[in-house]
Amino acid sequence: MTDADSGVLVVGDTTVDLYPVGEGPLASGSRFEWHVGGTATNVARWTAGLGCDAALVTDVGSDAAGEMAANHLDESPVDTDRVARVDAPSPLTLCVPSDDGDRWDAWVRGSCYGFTPPDDPASLVGSFDWLHLEGVTLPPTVNRSAVRRLAAAASDGGTKVAFDLNGRTNQWESAAAYRRALGEVLPHCDLVFAGTDDLAVAGVAPTPDGLVDRLPADHSGVAFLTDGASPTVGLRLRDGTVVERVAASPPSVSVATTAGAGDAFAGAVLAARRRGVTDLCELAAVGNAAGAAAAATVAPFDPDAAAVVAERLDDP
Repeated sequence: MTDADSGVLVVGDTTVDLYPVGEGPLASGSRFEWHVGGTATNVARWTAGLGCDAALVTDVGSDAAGEMAANHLDESPVDTDRVARVDAPSPLTLCVPSDDGDRWDAWVRGSCYGFTPPDDPASLVGSFDWLHLEGVTLPPTVNRSAVRRLAAAASDGGTKVAFDLNGRTNQWESAAAYRRALGEVLPHCDLVFAGTDDLAVAGVAPTPDGLVDRLPADHSGVAFLTDGASPTVGLRLRDGTVVERVAASPPSVSVATTAGAGDAFAGAVLAARRRGVTDLCELAAVGNAAGAAAAATVAPFDPDAAAVVAERLDDP
């Protein structure tokens, strides 16, 4: 890499998310509001919203929803030069509120879900300080080989790699298949994000020890384990040994939807790392602040909420 290397390259998915307006169950005539979402897109917007250069690699559809998504992203602070318009429908998701928490229905089969694999991964990632990858694009039916190649190319070229497990039960034929796929990517990672639900999908204990067990035996890097309103655990490993462990409780907020909270956490930590923050407690606190801000709003990214978190980064 050169002195000109800068910013974060986020690679992954874009979706058009529908949220019901008003109280009560969904029924004929229910009204909805739409937002551009997708785990990678949310991370990129939060990273850029906190003052860090961020570029996005993703696909958007050729339909009206894709046009809206493309226009919306072009108006954001994210570098969208690598966003590809694909001749396919846009992936749609629908938030279905329930007493047990929000459920998401998704229509992705036959859509442009994911990203177009680069011809030369090394050239794509080489000019960036960080590469962030998403577990939702890891399944074989999405971008498994491309995710693996990007992680390896970045690691070999000196670009730091961040990865969010983002395990979804409906994407994997078994927990073992998910674990095998994780084993292809995690050895290349400097920064790992996981939720307790991700570890449950992998069939391992949803605990810090369960997360450490998924990492290579000689792993060196930083990992965060989140669990909703429970304390976030930050781990620093050196040659497979946990040399530092912290716990930080997220701020208490009135939750509108948990959608995007983990993405906000990852985006904020990436922005903080890019700005030179290495203290585990501060990284966890910044991530928790962003996650709580995302949970307090319906939209997975809110510029006003990001501005508040940015002030914390400017004056920790």
